[in-house]
Amino acid sequence: MAVFVLQAANDTAAQLTSVSSQVGSYLEVLLALAGVVVLAYVTLRYGLPWLSGVRPNNSGPIQIVARYPLEARKTLYLVKTGSQVFLIGTSENQMEYLTTIAPENAAEMLESSPTEEVPRKDFRQVLGWMQKGGVSNSRRQPGA
Repeated sequence: MAVFVLQAANDTAAQLTSVSSQVGSYLEVLLALAGVVVLAYVTLRYGLPWLSGVRPNNSGPIQIVARYPLEARKTLYLVKTGSQVFLIGTSENQMEYLTTIAPENAAEMLESSPTEEVPRKDFRQVLGWMQKGGVSNSRRQPGA
């Protein structure tokens, strides 16, 4: 009879250790998942803008006042250095000075240009846009 009690106690101890090891494994997986989510957030929040070249343009003596994309790899820039404003064109292989804008014209253009910020999109909005095939609601054809 004592042998059966000892075997039952050993079986119970073995079951408890297997349950605790399963809980430990589950917690390890959750911690690893949390780490991956944090790493993805940090990468998308800070790494992606840095890699794509989006940097604050208001530091230092040179400021990019406006940017106007013409084609995929061709862009016009209004660059302010001190009190002078320059129009610069860039393409994939070159950058070219186009003209200097008179200070009074530059001030007039900058005041009349809309300065509202583009609203930031959260992940849910971007995911919804991707699920619609990347078509915005304003460009959708009627009946589509």
